[in-house]
Amino acid sequence: MVPGRFDSQALWSLQLICLLALLVAAKMAFAEETQVNLGPPMQFGIVRSDAPGCEPICPEWISAEGSIETETPALFKRFLKKLGGRKLPIIVNSPGGSVDAALQLGRMIRKNKFDIAVGTTKFTGCPPGMDFCQPGEGATYFGVASDSGAICNSACPLMFAGGVRRLAGGQAYVGVHQITTTYFPTRRQYRTTYQTVRGRKYQVTTEYIIQGDSYKVYKMSKSLERRLAAYFSEMGVEKGVLLTMKNTPASAIHQLELHNMLQMKLVTSGDYSGLLTLAGICQANPAPENCREMTSPTDKAKQLANVAQTKASSSGSEPPSGSPGTRLVFCSDTNGPGIGEVCGNPGQAGAWSAWHGDVVGRPYTQMKP
Repeated sequence: MVPGRFDSQALWSLQLICLLALLVAAKMAFAEETQVNLGPPMQFGIVRSDAPGCEPICPEWISAEGSIETETPALFKRFLKKLGGRKLPIIVNSPGGSVDAALQLGRMIRKNKFDIAVGTTKFTGCPPGMDFCQPGEGATYFGVASDSGAICNSACPLMFAGGVRRLAGGQAYVGVHQITTTYFPTRRQYRTTYQTVRGRKYQVTTEYIIQGDSYKVYKMSKSLERRLAAYFSEMGVEKGVLLTMKNTPASAIHQLELHNMLQMKLVTSGDYSGLLTLAGICQANPAPENCREMTSPTDKAKQLANVAQTKASSSGSEPPSGSPGTRLVFCSDTNGPGIGEVCGNPGQAGAWSAWHGDVVGRPYTQMKP
């Protein structure tokens, strides 16, 4: 062998292979839901009430709809930056999801002193998550909140417990059950080799991580039980919620009745989501913090038109040669729009100009704000 030259054959013949350790690493565990598909992930949006007669001062809230995923806390953190420090109640509708993520969300909600209610938002126009929706001035979406058909199941009550005021009355459904934990066992193997190069001996250690088959356990561990007990205590919720979770099989859901939730202090009163979202709450003096006055009556129409124009342009269609396109006409009163250049009764007192905008290549459209 020529001095100084690296000879792989000679090198490997001199190797001494030694297995230093074959370790079973701590099992990675994720507490989660038993269902395979919980539906779309949770989306957040600022919603302004679209109830008749609401304007110019209307309640606004945060819509939180969908399953709680591992990424949801990071999404909520980014959303809070856009919120600009406003203190709005949260209307949540969720089948559950990740326990760890729900705990993070609950603590973020408590830190920001948000109220929360189980409810669902019926949107006017597009809901959160639609690409063609563009933010308006402070309120991205319009709609009305209702407790009809709203759920907060499994991991969702953990998020819900973070609210300062917590409401789940009316037709809202709150359910809990035993937690399912998925384990991902791994083996960590270290292989040490000795290599001789230019007459000198070197030690090289290589780490291998081998993952075994995952498996589920349908009973919370003692460590997780202690974590949840500490969390509920931190949020001012009695142990009854945790006991009910432990005593309900993972394959079932135990509905918590309102009187039970009051006893367990999971809810702070027997009220429902309307206490935070009905248009009438803004008539109080002083009005709640989530009531906001729009600077002019045309703001709402312009925001809805903005959504419509973006939706039309997202289709990528172009008008045929010589096509005048479409004119969307919006009246700025709360009684709905009229088609034409004047809203109200032309020639009479109280008539006003419509706000309108051109959208190319679409049928003639009448939209109601």
